Amino acid sequence: MSAKVAVIGAGNMGANHARVIAASDRAELAVVVDVDAARAASVAEPLGAVGETAIERAAECDAVVIAANTEAHLDIAGPLLEAGVNCLVEKPLADDLAAVDALIAASEAADAALMCGFVERYNPAVVGARDVMAGTPRHLISLRHSPHNPRTRSSVIDDLLIHDIDLALGLVGGQIRSVGGGRWVSPDGVEEVVDCTLVFEHGAVATLSSSRASQRKVRSISLTTDDLLVEIDLLRHDLTTYHHRSGEVLDRGGPIYRAETVVEIPFVRHAGEPLAVQFEHFLDLVSGDADAAAERATLRAPHAVVHQIKEIVR
Repeated sequence: MSAKVAVIGAGNMGANHARVIAASDRAELAVVVDVDAARAASVAEPLGAVGETAIERAAECDAVVIAANTEAHLDIAGPLLEAGVNCLVEKPLADDLAAVDALIAASEAADAALMCGFVERYNPAVVGARDVMAGTPRHLISLRHSPHNPRTRSSVIDDLLIHDIDLALGLVGGQIRSVGGGRWVSPDGVEEVVDCTLVFEHGAVATLSSSRASQRKVRSISLTTDDLLVEIDLLRHDLTTYHHRSGEVLDRGGPIYRAETVVEIPFVRHAGEPLAVQFEHFLDLVSGDADAAAERATLRAPHAVVHQIKEIVR
């Protein structure tokens, strides 16, 4: 039986979610809700759904995908979760940590699935990196840079950096001992560049760079363990691994250093568009085929680090 799903928010991200839901053979896109009736209809009707302005219509569905403005997430998702409606909320879950905690608590109390739109978790290169990783993580470097977009007014922390915080926590693992960082604010007052360093209790270090002031789009992660370097290209969905095997100094009329490094390009299995794979996991949470409590347990930590970074850089 197909799950009836609503989308709240008919902007670019909401439209993408609606497209993915409509294409799933496990779900029915029932309604798209937006404060702008014409915009809701323009997303819903080509996909065979109904455009609405009343959130109450979404509450009639089995599950809801929320892609509204972040500041509205608590007011929208809170009552839905309390009513037992399963929710996938675009990142960040809310605009402050107290609101994130409130949503998690509401989800747990009502035994409703709650998922955050950390879509990079489903990037095939990230999934592949987990499969090939060997040794203890020591150092992670991420770059998430984009050219300037004058229409984007939210902080680069909520827009870009939060993805790499989530990935760093998942790939490196363990508790955070300390957080540091800095920022650049544009002349019109928008937080466009934020870099941060996370030091883990077990000694690993993650350096994360996010920018909307670049001249090109970059999405990359380098993860060094005590046995391997894994380079992850999040745009091309591919991996390269490096394993340094030996180094020696040769005497050939003068000192010559020779190093041997094994370079491999592992096969990356593509399960589909990451947004669609994410949605299928959400349906598994809704149906009970995936552990909603385990999913819920992954939500607070990245938001707590976001909260720390905002306090530090501001």
